[in-house]
Amino acid sequence: MSIGNWNDKYSVKNAIIDDQHKRLLDILYRLERMVNRGKETEEMVKLLTEMSDYAVAHFKSEERYMKNIGYPDDKIEEHRQLHSNYTLQVLQFTLSHLDELPENPREVLNFLSHWWTDHILKVDMDYAVFERKLLAKK
Repeated sequence: MSIGNWNDKYSVKNAIIDDQHKRLLDILYRLERMVNRGKETEEMVKLLTEMSDYAVAHFKSEERYMKNIGYPDDKIEEHRQLHSNYTLQVLQFTLSHLDELPENPREVLNFLSHWWTDHILKVDMDYAVFERKLLAKK
């Protein structure tokens, strides 16, 4: 299975967040195809910028959602820190591709694919489980 393919195991059972995750995985899939074709620099910068821009909007939406469902503030802050670290890392990758010494595209792809799958399947699933338990109590 390609890293960009949606699978129900990624679902946090919220249509808006799931749609955002699908879009991010689609960008990741396009990045994977670009790396496999051997295309680099200009296209890499374009895709990293698209991913970064969309991820920032997604992170804001997701953090607002967590607040709205009553997710604990300390967990939101931990989540926000992960988002911030991710954003800085992708910015570094992007800047390195604008520089004369770009990061290895395969390493960038590996970082992004592992980060997104781990983040969705572990970190995001925590607030999804929290919300399901909350709804079960009602």
